[in-house]
Amino acid sequence: MRRALRWVNVLAAAAPLASGLAVLVSTVSDAGYREHYRDSVLVVLAYVALHGAVAVAFARDTRAVPALAVAKAVGAYVFLAMFVAIGPLWMARTPGRYVYLLFDWGPEGRIALMAYVLLGRGVWNTLNAMYFTAPWWITLRRRQPFLGRLVTIVPLAGTVALVAAFVELRDLDRRTYSAEAHEVARMVFDGLDCEQIRAKHGTETTDLRQRAEERFTVHIRWDCRALRINVQDARGRLGHYAGQRLECCAGAVS
Repeated sequence: MRRALRWVNVLAAAAPLASGLAVLVSTVSDAGYREHYRDSVLVVLAYVALHGAVAVAFARDTRAVPALAVAKAVGAYVFLAMFVAIGPLWMARTPGRYVYLLFDWGPEGRIALMAYVLLGRGVWNTLNAMYFTAPWWITLRRRQPFLGRLVTIVPLAGTVALVAAFVELRDLDRRTYSAEAHEVARMVFDGLDCEQIRAKHGTETTDLRQRAEERFTVHIRWDCRALRINVQDARGRLGHYAGQRLECCAGAVS
């Protein structure tokens, strides 16, 4: 069991490590990439070194493993506490950004991202820390039962809370968004031609669209650099699609 969990931790560290290395190579070798992201080479090097050290420690089963497991759990909870405020910015700017891009496959990726953040980072790291620190807290429970129970109930309560939060957010997502509405938004986006975009550039329009037996309200923000389609179905569930149509910018009225 310990061996399997150690190698899961190695793989978990390998993903951000690979992302960090990709960012480092791109930053050093590609001027356009460097100008766009403005990553600090020192920060990226520190990020790579940190995850490399974690991977090596778990692979070799060093004495640092319990402390690293706890540090990962604490880091996960700090990340979760700040996620609403800085989560999107962090995912875009961190050297581990390519890990988060794995979940950028469309509207359905939201639930997978929530699972990764709440269950993968939160629940997994909590249980992981409890496993690798088991000799310590088992001894504590024997010597000081009340304190030992208090110490162990906190991470277990955190685990239950995170699972409950994921279930609630998943259900909220399903009530708020519609895969069909997203599909309609994408179809509308793909169906717009440059003549329409140029003529309505800088304006917003709302109209009704019919698909099979269902009607959708379609709101379009006309901008060749940031064309956005918002769709709402009859039950109030939402869908959207946005992107650039730079080929239509020539001749657009600002």
